[in-house]
Amino acid sequence: MTTKAPLPESPAKRTLVFVVDDNELLGEITRQLLGSAGYDTELFHQGLPARDALMAASSPPAVLVTDFDIGDINGLDLISQVRAKLPQIKALLVSGTAKPETLAKHPVKPDHFLPKPFRADELIGAVDRLAAQSRGGTV
Repeated sequence: MTTKAPLPESPAKRTLVFVVDDNELLGEITRQLLGSAGYDTELFHQGLPARDALMAASSPPAVLVTDFDIGDINGLDLISQVRAKLPQIKALLVSGTAKPETLAKHPVKPDHFLPKPFRADELIGAVDRLAAQSRGGTV
């Protein structure tokens, strides 16, 4: 009789991810991609409502995926404000417009940057790595 080694636990298992994108279609696509990978998601189309929900959450998300241009504030400022209260949150910044010099000058850095357009596997892979790091794993 042979026994199989247990499969490693997926980083997505019961992991909450907040998605912030002012483009409703792109936000919904991102939410659906992460949902299909096993993540629980909450979608926001503006930065300030996302920030307020993060600050009020009794169980904050492990990962924040935010576009740079999110209407009321930018994604880097959102990350900065959230990390003031939740320094452990992992942040993925996505953008098709943010200039490298803008990112370099900002005092707060995302844990990962993904330029748009990106492939679904790039997004899921980045979130998997950040979720694993959030849970104390190394990836």
